[in-house]
Amino acid sequence: MKKETLITLITASLALLFFYAAVTKLMHYEQSRYEMYKQLFARDIAEVLTWLLPVTELLLVLLLLIKSTRLKGLYATLIVLIVFTIYIAVAMSGIFGKKPCACGGVIEWLNYWQHLGLNFFFIVVAALGIALEKQWKPINRWFHVVNGKEGTGLN
Repeated sequence: MKKETLITLITASLALLFFYAAVTKLMHYEQSRYEMYKQLFARDIAEVLTWLLPVTELLLVLLLLIKSTRLKGLYATLIVLIVFTIYIAVAMSGIFGKKPCACGGVIEWLNYWQHLGLNFFFIVVAALGIALEKQWKPINRWFHVVNGKEGTGLN
């Protein structure tokens, strides 16, 4: 498979994930706001995050889909996914006395373990995108990607 094709599939899937998340939050703004108030942080922070999260997700979509900013988008995606995964893990631990969830759309049907699994999957996808974009040879050889030439590995 050509490297560019694989990177495009990776960035498109991540962009679709964030686009879906942002649109769901914006289409159901009042519900998102209510769910955000149930989170583990102060009401003022929840109010800001209610609009900041979908804006950030849409910014990530743009970064991922524009070729010149794709690597920055992959790094930003990886950071956001790791932070959110840590937040879910801490919430799952019960350390705060409650387990809030503000997930919308189809993700609200997942339990915490399934949600963690989904996040880990997308963390791996983002890391793979970074590895391919930076032309890390072991990753490129493992996936037998080529730069528009015949053969295996990076030619």
